[in-house]
Amino acid sequence: MIEKNIDKYRFFIFENKFKLTSYVTEYISNKIKISLNVNDRFKLCVCGGSTPRAIYEELSNFDLPWQDVDIFLGDERCVDPLSDESNTNMLKNSLLKNYASKAFFCDVFKNKDLNDDLAKQQYLKTLKEKLVGNPPIFDFTLLGLGDDGHTASLFPYKDFNNDDLIITSFGKDLKRISLTPKIISASSEIAFLVTGASKNLALRRLIDKNESSRRTPAKYINSSSKILIFCDSDASNELAI
Repeated sequence: MIEKNIDKYRFFIFENKFKLTSYVTEYISNKIKISLNVNDRFKLCVCGGSTPRAIYEELSNFDLPWQDVDIFLGDERCVDPLSDESNTNMLKNSLLKNYASKAFFCDVFKNKDLNDDLAKQQYLKTLKEKLVGNPPIFDFTLLGLGDDGHTASLFPYKDFNNDDLIITSFGKDLKRISLTPKIISASSEIAFLVTGASKNLALRRLIDKNESSRRTPAKYINSSSKILIFCDSDASNELAI
């Protein structure tokens, strides 16, 4: 594993996905254990997609105080919660089982009623009930990075109100609900999970100081501490590291 600081980012570069998965699983597990030694609850925000699924599968087998963990999605597609397109469905079949079935999970859509305005209101209400701060603060947020530079459901060249905490967006032929940079950036710690050669360009643009945030919305995410980037060699092999 190679560790290197680049501007506001702290890179952890792994030889392959398997080593990355093992490390990130242990990292999140330790975050939960250490935090719950001094805090009553651990607030975890996670991403959907295929890349983190192996991490969630492994993490579900860790015997942690999951009953004290609150789990939220950074974004969700406006689809039936039982659909293969649903991040909720993926999470329930990967992370929210075994030991981790004891965790609290906030469903974006409670049923097949895909009323996105109502879902946004209820999601925000639960966030404000479970989290402290204005905006509400997650202890740890795990983000993905799309090959087009999007993160959560913040897509290139899409405008949104900088004061909003949750928005409705549209990308890759699906309507979505997404947390915004305002609430994501307030997280105590933020990490991007980036794997595969298809992410080369997006990763280069993410760390390019001259790159437009409108073209690469992941750049909207900021933090008072270093933003972690867990990536494999395939994703990072074109970086000047």
